[in-house]
Amino acid sequence: MRILVVDDEYMVRENLVDYLEDEDIDVISVGSAEEALKLMEHETADIAIVDMRLPVMHGNDLILKLKEMHPDMDFIIHTGSVDYSVPPEIRELGITTANVLLKPVADMGIFLELIQRLFRKK
Repeated sequence: MRILVVDDEYMVRENLVDYLEDEDIDVISVGSAEEALKLMEHETADIAIVDMRLPVMHGNDLILKLKEMHPDMDFIIHTGSVDYSVPPEIRELGITTANVLLKPVADMGIFLELIQRLFRKK
């Protein structure tokens, strides 16, 4: 299993990477949507954890582009926006509110549970 973490907040990204690596998960991470798209031209991941408020490209747009590139990729939305709702074009990909985690996530085990649930679907 390989996870892509996309978050422009360095500490959030690194804490998540450290936690997942401690759980023996192969993790790659980037700080922007543009970096993620470039990386995914040559790499693969089973699941992407995507922040919504990225500097240039919104997380929803990134998810749509990544899904085009890698149709089997699943997604976890990680956002600090309490009023975020999953837009229709993202729901059409099978992403529901169950895939949305609000920052800050106090219990990192929630990430692991969601990752395991998504991976079992594969």
